[in-house]
Amino acid sequence: MERSKKITWEAVDHIKIEKSNDWYWIVGIIGIGATILAIYFNNILFALLILIGIFSIIVHTQMEPRMQKYEINRKGVAIGETLYPYSTLESFWVIDEDGWDRDRILIKSKKTFMQLIVIPTGEDTIPDELRDYLLEYLDEEHMEEGFIDKLSILMGF
Repeated sequence: MERSKKITWEAVDHIKIEKSNDWYWIVGIIGIGATILAIYFNNILFALLILIGIFSIIVHTQMEPRMQKYEINRKGVAIGETLYPYSTLESFWVIDEDGWDRDRILIKSKKTFMQLIVIPTGEDTIPDELRDYLLEYLDEEHMEEGFIDKLSILMGF
């Protein structure tokens, strides 16, 4: 059977979940408390790092989702203008959860600092079609998102 040359789709890069004022107060109180503790233990650099982190979290929550182009082709997996060649990828896992708006593909990279690439599937994509296409180039391996990814989803990122 002749395999199509590529599968393309668009999906938002993240799902924006509206935060209540209480959420911002909790983040602020925890951040200020951690900063005070760092200063108390005479660790000014860590205190600055905490403040920068809290500022980054708040800015990130204000960002609107953007539509992103995704493509799986014979050369590799492309996210926007960035191509990840199959030679740099190790394995994949397609997560297809009925009734859940976070269906996604997890791709394990051979690179040290970017071990897991999480790609959301589009509304029109068929998970079995993605799986069959990727099986021609990569091994399928059951995997789950890391602790930080799960915590991010739990916190509404």
